[in-house]
Amino acid sequence: MPNPKTSSALLGAIELFLGRRTGLARFDMSVDGFWESFRAILFVLPFFAINVAVEHRMRLSDAVIDTVPDATFIAARVFDFGLDWVAMPLLLALLGNRLGIARGYAAYIVVRNWAQVIMAAPQALIALLLGVGAISLEISAVISLAVIAVMIRYHYRIIRWTLDKSIGFTVGLVVADMALSLILSEVIDKLFGL
Repeated sequence: MPNPKTSSALLGAIELFLGRRTGLARFDMSVDGFWESFRAILFVLPFFAINVAVEHRMRLSDAVIDTVPDATFIAARVFDFGLDWVAMPLLLALLGNRLGIARGYAAYIVVRNWAQVIMAAPQALIALLLGVGAISLEISAVISLAVIAVMIRYHYRIIRWTLDKSIGFTVGLVVADMALSLILSEVIDKLFGL
């Protein structure tokens, strides 16, 4: 059972997803709240596990792909997941003053971390439906694209409301975050031979 601060943060993330800026008041923006927000990864882990399990199953059924040892595949995905979780917060911590976001940095990271739970859930559901054969690969791809579009809008809203920056800056940060994730995944896949 989540503690009250965790429940409040998750409710705040849902409110923001629904377009209610008042959800920001539910987050603990203190120094302790900043560090505690990284615990949101524990709520994302089940969704991550579903995605990895389905991806692994799909890889095994694809005769074109050379088989990679299970341990290597899992290690690559765990490493990618962990690195992706901290890469953007670290990068923004280093560039915060130059980008003019030092004042809103902590609030953005707190909200971003808890919002990851909301962002991860739909993709895990799609993966689960695909994994049990309830939907085809083609249908899952179409639904995933729609979900990604919705989550991009959600991330955009979070940046606008926590950092209070221009539309151009906000779009740029959303794109930079996505690009960083994709680049890290590519690099890690190559390092692990996937």
